[in-house]
Amino acid sequence: MSRLKCVLSDLDDTLVPEMEPERETILIACGLATERYGTNAELMVATVGEACAKLWGKWNRRDLYSSIAYSGWEGLCGPPDLPDDGLGNDAETITRYKHDAWDAILAQHGTEDIELRDSIIERHRTERTSRLRPYLGVEELLMQVSAKYPLGLVTNGSPAVQRFKLERAGLSGFFSAVVTSGDVGFGKPDPKPFLSALESLGVDPDSAVMIGNSWRSDVQGANNLGIASIGFNQQSLPSGEGSPPSIEVSSLRQIPEALVTLGSR
Repeated sequence: MSRLKCVLSDLDDTLVPEMEPERETILIACGLATERYGTNAELMVATVGEACAKLWGKWNRRDLYSSIAYSGWEGLCGPPDLPDDGLGNDAETITRYKHDAWDAILAQHGTEDIELRDSIIERHRTERTSRLRPYLGVEELLMQVSAKYPLGLVTNGSPAVQRFKLERAGLSGFFSAVVTSGDVGFGKPDPKPFLSALESLGVDPDSAVMIGNSWRSDVQGANNLGIASIGFNQQSLPSGEGSPPSIEVSSLRQIPEALVTLGSR
């Protein structure tokens, strides 16, 4: 690679935990049905994904949502985008989706209760928002790296949802460029999100590095463009198909050294 001139990073499960907090908050929200009707919260959680997928699949923008990796889980909790953004997830639509999804989930467990449904939606929102915190050491890492290189965020999902996560986690001030898949209409590993961030930063692919936890989206997406890649594999999961990352790390503490290594090549 040429001399390193910028660092790109993924967001979900790279800088900010995503899946585990989501599971926790869904269980807490379903616990409200347990308190009122004795519903088994664990069984209720198991039906949430199916109900979301069924409703999400009926939307006329489902192909776009699939392309940008915007999921029914995020629609269940996250904020809406503006009508002019063209994603079809404005406030009225998202509110209706949340109502329909939880009505369907409750119905599967023999309950029809609008007041409970609304309480579940609000509890899910507050509990999920309270858990939008970065991994330990992320702020120190970004402070250290941003002192040397401009940072760009390249993340899949709805612009409103991803920017909300970034802001709520207290990380938005570190990034000179933020690109979501919803901004460009295509999700990683498609080249468009990467190239959009690099264009904003004025950097060529061979002078950049991408940090991410997803082998397919982050590592392969970067490798396909000639961007050096740092695979963040904190759980030591087996490698996916395709070319390996330039460097693999299991801890965020290893990233500064990895950047020094890549910058000296």
